[in-house]
Amino acid sequence: MESNLLTVSNDLVKAELCRRSFFYFLKEFWTVIIPEEPVYNWHIQYLCEQLQETVFRVSRREAKLFDEIINIPPGTTKSTICTVMLPAWAWAVDPTLRIITGSYSASLATDHAVKSRDIIKSEKYRRLFPDVEIKKDQDNKTQYKTTANGERYATSVGGTITGIHAHLIIIDDPLNPKQASSDAERTAANEWMDTTLSSRKVNKAVTPTILVMQRLHEVDPTGNWLNKKGKALRWFKLPGRITSKVRPVPEELADYYVNNLLDPVRLSDEVLKDQRLDLGEYGYAGQFDQDPSPADGGIWKRWIKPIDDHVLDRMLAENKIKKIGSDWDLAYTDKEQNSASAYVTSGEYEKNMYILDLGFEWLEFPKLMEYIKNRKPTHYIEAKASGKSAKQTLVNQGISAKEVKVIGGDKVARAQMATPYAERGSVYCRASLLEFLYTCEKQGILKFPNNEHDDLQDALVQAIQRLLGKNNMFVV
Repeated sequence: MESNLLTVSNDLVKAELCRRSFFYFLKEFWTVIIPEEPVYNWHIQYLCEQLQETVFRVSRREAKLFDEIINIPPGTTKSTICTVMLPAWAWAVDPTLRIITGSYSASLATDHAVKSRDIIKSEKYRRLFPDVEIKKDQDNKTQYKTTANGERYATSVGGTITGIHAHLIIIDDPLNPKQASSDAERTAANEWMDTTLSSRKVNKAVTPTILVMQRLHEVDPTGNWLNKKGKALRWFKLPGRITSKVRPVPEELADYYVNNLLDPVRLSDEVLKDQRLDLGEYGYAGQFDQDPSPADGGIWKRWIKPIDDHVLDRMLAENKIKKIGSDWDLAYTDKEQNSASAYVTSGEYEKNMYILDLGFEWLEFPKLMEYIKNRKPTHYIEAKASGKSAKQTLVNQGISAKEVKVIGGDKVARAQMATPYAERGSVYCRASLLEFLYTCEKQGILKFPNNEHDDLQDALVQAIQRLLGKNNMFVV
């Protein structure tokens, strides 16, 4: 009898400790679903404590302070923490909570939901939290309910969520790397999160959304949120390794890194080196640096050489630079979510290319024509529908303009034909413009092809092909 009472007493203590600490709960129930020995790196406890605050606020039905982004490498227990353990723990705190979880595929979303259910149905969980019980007639892999009217609904990104409203929404990997390379897939994922999910909340003022993913593109769901001015966000960016160009967010998390490594056991220097080789520069940058573009560039690197502004101006005054012209990538719009009109003004001297000026604007046709006229002639405009009307309008006004036919496949293929000229040291840029060309937030070429806009990159490629290329383009 005394032993039974002691067991009951221990269970009551454990249950209370679990309710008070998500991290304690995670450690207590780890072996229920994971046979491997746990590695409790510092970030696991840290994320548990941050998410715990969010669930406590939701359980009290207090107004949310922010939505949350967690960018963290694969193999760091992110799904176990956020999508498997967190919903099970949330019900231990409040079994009335309704929770929506989602991932890029239905099978992945289902797997996470089933593992959560395995925890909830485990002998230990039922013993510690007897008031959490799944309804026998509402017990499916992707949707199950508690007798207290709590609910877990798992779906894939883009899936229909009819009649479901949540106190808490958790989206874990809304895109995989292949999907992230597709404009249509990214747009669909962003629109689903912005429109469908936003309407699936019990109370919009209370329900937070937690987004967990690796960075895959400038306008992936993380980028989409970060670009929304005024959106209240709490952002955790945990790169696998700290470098001079890759830092965690918040910055103070750097103090927890060991020898600049997030997890020296599972993500050692050797592991990260192998991952870089396996994934390539872009794949590694997104998944382990939590930056959709390599810090030192991917297709484009810092090959273009700076030339002092005064030296370049003297070369111009001495008429050394020939074949000066402005190469254009045109778009007729004043809406910044669309393509811009971009130009690179450059010339040639001793088989090297010199970039004199560059820029971009979002302008509709009449204003764009004025903008072009103020740049240096001759104007080289790609021979496509938008280029023909622009060229004709400029010529009719006495402005030198020519259509050019660019050969070489898609944007990436064209870039790969142009970059060897920069890599061999044949491309120079006015020093005051070079960093802008590399890292401009909207058009920087080091981010290509994972940047939101690539118009300046396209104009640069055209300029290189015109001045240095061999049979890659011709004037119409």
